[in-house]
Amino acid sequence: MNKKTVLTLLAAMSFIVIFSASAQTYRLELNPVRFVIPGFSEQYLEREVSLAPDEYELAEKLKSLLNNTDFQQVKSTLDAYYDVELSPALLMIKAQVYFSLKEYNQAIHLYQLVLKRKPQLVRAHEELGVLYLMTENFTQARQYFAKAISYGSNNATVHGHLGYLNLQQHGGLSAVYAYQKAYSLEPHNAQWQQGLLTSLVQAQMHSPALALLNELIAKDTSNQSYWLTKAAIHIEQDAHELALQSLEFALLLGDISQQNLLIMVSLHFEQAQFDRAVALLKTQVQSQRLAFADIRNYLLWLNQANRWEDSQWLITKLNEQNTLSQQNKSLMLSTQAQILEAKSRHTEALAHYQNALDTDPTNQNALLNFAHLLLQQKQFIKAEQMYIRAEAFEAIKLQALLGRAQLYINTDELKAAYQLLIDAKRAYPNTLGIQDKINLLANIIDIQSTSTL
Repeated sequence: MNKKTVLTLLAAMSFIVIFSASAQTYRLELNPVRFVIPGFSEQYLEREVSLAPDEYELAEKLKSLLNNTDFQQVKSTLDAYYDVELSPALLMIKAQVYFSLKEYNQAIHLYQLVLKRKPQLVRAHEELGVLYLMTENFTQARQYFAKAISYGSNNATVHGHLGYLNLQQHGGLSAVYAYQKAYSLEPHNAQWQQGLLTSLVQAQMHSPALALLNELIAKDTSNQSYWLTKAAIHIEQDAHELALQSLEFALLLGDISQQNLLIMVSLHFEQAQFDRAVALLKTQVQSQRLAFADIRNYLLWLNQANRWEDSQWLITKLNEQNTLSQQNKSLMLSTQAQILEAKSRHTEALAHYQNALDTDPTNQNALLNFAHLLLQQKQFIKAEQMYIRAEAFEAIKLQALLGRAQLYINTDELKAAYQLLIDAKRAYPNTLGIQDKINLLANIIDIQSTSTL
């Protein structure tokens, strides 16, 4: 086997710089949970409490006033009595009137008096919970809603309130049951649907969340937020192809946020669907400039796929370079160097690589590509220096070792190449095909030694 064959075989081992964003975390923007606090229902008589016999006449008078919504007169009438003189039934009416008049502190005080005398009065717990909710005392509100349910409340709104407060205070899992109950009582209530869905998603209960979403989408295919939520779940499951399908449906229904669009573009790049990714960028952001952080990975993907014109277009959409960090300026320069290299403008490319490394000496992409171009241009001393520098970075050490081994073969330093491959195999024993290359070099070296003898 001759030296030319060795060079050909080892060329297959030369480094390949691969960039991937598969470990990137994507967070889609979803609509917030909408929550509506109802006012007092104005149902003033409740079968849970009874009037005292001597209160019937007063109750009839109050009933007439309440029917005419003359709340101020009801308040004046009841204020003529000491609270201890009134039965829990009339105290409830008095509390409800204060509620209707938006005198919330006094209403809270009255409900608490009722509960001292009737601690299991469900209606009082429910309405006191709403009062605390309206006055933004969410901890107390949650406690009273939970008490109402523990004493037998079957009110969908109360369960929905508890679900919302649990979701805010304790996370999705604590809210699932309450929202399920509210949803089962009022299955057409969009607020309970959304609350249950949000709770399931936050609790990472993906299967029931998708089952609920599929039901909701079947009833309303034009609801964009459903498709976005479905995409978010698929992203959590690392099912990126399914996530893209849902995002495409969402986009058909109208514009999506810039963040969601850029995530969609990233997923298309991950799936090597470059035409669609670039088309989305060109149609959606052609009128605005992009931040480098948004397109950093796009440039790496495009360069890997040798789509230099698209890389150049992206660069023109960037903000002014003086706003970039040193690291990003370096990546920009190395990207431009790759574009120039692809156009066989090697002298300019070499200068850009050097500028990239002067700007950020830790630019691993620039180090490897610069070394490779120097090797191609037969600038062996400087290429060796770049490979040795690259070996300091664990992420690219193997590629740098293989690149330097190729350099030594090209300069007929086969023993040095052989020793470098031995070192590479010791450090990276699972490298595919490296032992075959070591054996091949060993044979060539033996042949050369025999010929010399």
